[in-house]
Amino acid sequence: MAFWEDWGKGDCDCGWKKCLIWTAAIAGVGGLIVLLVFAFALVFPPKATADDAVLLRLALSPGSPPSNSTVSYNATVTLSLRNPNLYRGISYDPVAVAFSFNGTRFDESATVPAFYHRPRKTATFHVTVGGAGKPVPKLTAAGVAAFRAENATGRFEVEVRLDTVMQYKARKARCPLAVICPLQLQLVDPDVAATAFQRTKCTVLRAKKSGC
Repeated sequence: MAFWEDWGKGDCDCGWKKCLIWTAAIAGVGGLIVLLVFAFALVFPPKATADDAVLLRLALSPGSPPSNSTVSYNATVTLSLRNPNLYRGISYDPVAVAFSFNGTRFDESATVPAFYHRPRKTATFHVTVGGAGKPVPKLTAAGVAAFRAENATGRFEVEVRLDTVMQYKARKARCPLAVICPLQLQLVDPDVAATAFQRTKCTVLRAKKSGC
């Protein structure tokens, strides 16, 4: 009886060791497969933030009708794009930058040169725009009223929008991309310390098409 009990115990220990080894091996292979699928098969859009912004001037000269109004301004924004993909880099065409107030664009002069975005890296760029007496033919009466209300507080809601076309490494699809950053900007005096800017998460819109 003792013989069979000793034999059975030894066999059980050996079986558990083999079971643990095989379980670990299968888990390791499974984890590797998941990692490879995550890295090579799936693609994720970039993430965007507005890291800093300074508004030195935003002055409106209302016209009659409102579409005859002109605007003078000076603003600087620091934007960041992060590529969250483990393997796939992203190539960007030149990036068009537009500034809007109350749904009306008042500057579309800025661009960011085309660039390659390495995996797991962050690309940061600074955009400065300015103008004096610039027409805003699409401004409405509601926009003039909104400007007056915000001008009274010195705090303006300005939207920065980026538009480009991107392409993931090793993929043929060219994907239109838009980034929208709603900013709360405090008008600052250049001779006075600027109010701290609150880092803002931007909305990323990408084309719903295969490969994007």
